[in-house]
Amino acid sequence: MKRTSLVLAATVAVGLLPAGTASATGWTMSYLRPPGGTAIRVVATDGAGGYAGHSDRGLLTWSGWMVRNHGFPAGHDTVEAVDENTSKAILTNGYAISTRTNSSFVFQNGGFQVLEKVPGYSQTRVTGMNNRGDIVGDVYNDPRYGSWAAFWPAGDRAHPVLLDSPPLLRPVDIDHDGTILMQEQGGGVWLWKDGAARRLVLPEGVHEARAIAIRDGKVLADINGGQRLWTAPDTSIPVPETMTVTALNGSGLLAGCLRTMGTATIPAAWTPGGPVETLPAPSSGCGAIVSDNGEIMGTLQDDDYFDKLVVWRRG
Repeated sequence: MKRTSLVLAATVAVGLLPAGTASATGWTMSYLRPPGGTAIRVVATDGAGGYAGHSDRGLLTWSGWMVRNHGFPAGHDTVEAVDENTSKAILTNGYAISTRTNSSFVFQNGGFQVLEKVPGYSQTRVTGMNNRGDIVGDVYNDPRYGSWAAFWPAGDRAHPVLLDSPPLLRPVDIDHDGTILMQEQGGGVWLWKDGAARRLVLPEGVHEARAIAIRDGKVLADINGGQRLWTAPDTSIPVPETMTVTALNGSGLLAGCLRTMGTATIPAAWTPGGPVETLPAPSSGCGAIVSDNGEIMGTLQDDDYFDKLVVWRRG
């Protein structure tokens, strides 16, 4: 349950809202406690109010007003949070400068558990994990010669396997039923499950797309000139043209921000079939993560160098 976003500067007046949007009603905003360090990113949620991210000082978790820094995996100099599931397992990538090695870990019960390497491959970078605990990612030796999609099953992570998927497909995310969202080097978006691949049908005249996320059968992707939401491999609808979406949850709530005529962005939420809702915000910002409990986490522009971390809730 992941996604992040950047924000732009300036404050936006309600009078500048694009047509077809509704001002925030029933949403409240609160702040996440800022951790120490720099290069702070919040990228995932457990779906119940907990969040995970990283900084230059280590892996970060938020629970209520409390924020904890869990440092780095042993022998590694960096850590990057990738995903989190409802069991509060956090998927991470780490890098060891001394050995020039990329490895991946699951942080759970207070410790980093290393993911075994695929035999014959020295480097690992994971991209997604579902609530079951299945994990997908890339493995390689020398990146100049390409990478291969790999899978760590929840019940046997000690024996990862290469996916027998078509060439030039890279795993982006994995749904709770095991469907893997994959990006083709040539611009196609594919779904891979049980040894079969199916390409998403693009709108007429569109030849390339960039996969963003999959959740409970719904797929979000960028295309030329905007974004679309697929509810089935051959069925999609456009995201409102004034909105940039960064994440979605299983119920179909999407979060992101509205673009304006200037450089400002307005935090916003949208459920297909309804209007785009702007979220209360004292300054320019953007939603970045949507939790299964309906919370939206994002950032707001601050007068200082760093952005403010915020959470929006209904009611």
